[in-house]
Amino acid sequence: MLPATVLLTLIATTVLKDSDAYLSESAIKKTQQMLKNVCSKKHSIEEDVFNFIKNGKFPDNNNDIKCYFSCIFKTMQMVNQKGMLDKKMFKDKMTMMAPPNVLKILLPAIEQCIGNGNDKGSEICQSSYDFIKCAYTLDPTTLEYLPL
Repeated sequence: MLPATVLLTLIATTVLKDSDAYLSESAIKKTQQMLKNVCSKKHSIEEDVFNFIKNGKFPDNNNDIKCYFSCIFKTMQMVNQKGMLDKKMFKDKMTMMAPPNVLKILLPAIEQCIGNGNDKGSEICQSSYDFIKCAYTLDPTTLEYLPL
């Protein structure tokens, strides 16, 4: 049986593929919470860690948070067969699901923080974490639309 988040992602992808309908901000928040619930079961993260990250304090020695982000991106199907974040997959999925005001916030991070050479050969947990750090550096509001 598929986890609810994978099922939701597949349904949203199928339903929204050929339409101009986007997830509402409320639906985005619900999806974030479902993803967080799934990946928090696999990687135990204290809520304080999420709060630190939201405030720009990144615990570089915490492998659980790095793999938590990897879990999020894998569940959202934004990791390619080589086990790397995939800029095209990420961009296509966000373009399809995110309303224009959210997409405007996410696109610079997708463009500048994925596949820029820094993640070549990097392990998926580290490259996922590096994406979050880079996204925060570009625009801290990006993290509002990622499961933290």
